[in-house]
Amino acid sequence: MRVERLVINEMGTNCYIVSGEDGGAVVIDPGGPLEPIEDYLQKQGLVVRAILLTHGHADHLAGLEALRERTGAPVYVHEADAEMLTDPARNLSAFMGRPVICRPADHRLKDGDVLEVGGLMVKVLHTPGHTPGGVCLDIAPQGAFIHPRVVFTGDTLFAGSIGRTDFPGGSYETLLASIRRALLPYEDDTVIYPGHEEDSTIGDERRFNPFLQDEEGLR
Repeated sequence: MRVERLVINEMGTNCYIVSGEDGGAVVIDPGGPLEPIEDYLQKQGLVVRAILLTHGHADHLAGLEALRERTGAPVYVHEADAEMLTDPARNLSAFMGRPVICRPADHRLKDGDVLEVGGLMVKVLHTPGHTPGGVCLDIAPQGAFIHPRVVFTGDTLFAGSIGRTDFPGGSYETLLASIRRALLPYEDDTVIYPGHEEDSTIGDERRFNPFLQDEEGLR
């Protein structure tokens, strides 16, 4: 399994291309121009089998329609964020002067869903707080166990920080509860790939993330 990170727009959003052994790939959060995504796919000879969204904000889906049109790949988003794709006010693009209106997702996700796409196995972890339908994605090669584990955390958990909760539908308490329930049970060497900035590990965030240090039982 290979992970490629593309900083895809001026807001520093990370778009990830995760590929398996069979030439298939999933694209996570195509929040900007198609060209860098397409360049990488062509160079590696990859076919996009699915487009996965960690949540419904415009900086994570601005390039969704171009990528879907070019690849024909199905789009997955959690059911609680599904309406954000079609509503510029909900996905916040209306307030940025560049409204983003996408077609509805092909599939609506729920907590605990497991997808088998592109030679990969994707487990969905519902982690509301940044948005009501925010998810983290635990991805591994299909039929294989990898160590350390790899989790794509979107705007739930960052290196040294957590997602903003001052947008509509956000909740600081809910976000911390999501991190505690869904992410902190992972082993310390689990790698996290967040929606912005660099990757980290669960262990480093458990020990050093200032937003987690005051939470009882997290140290």
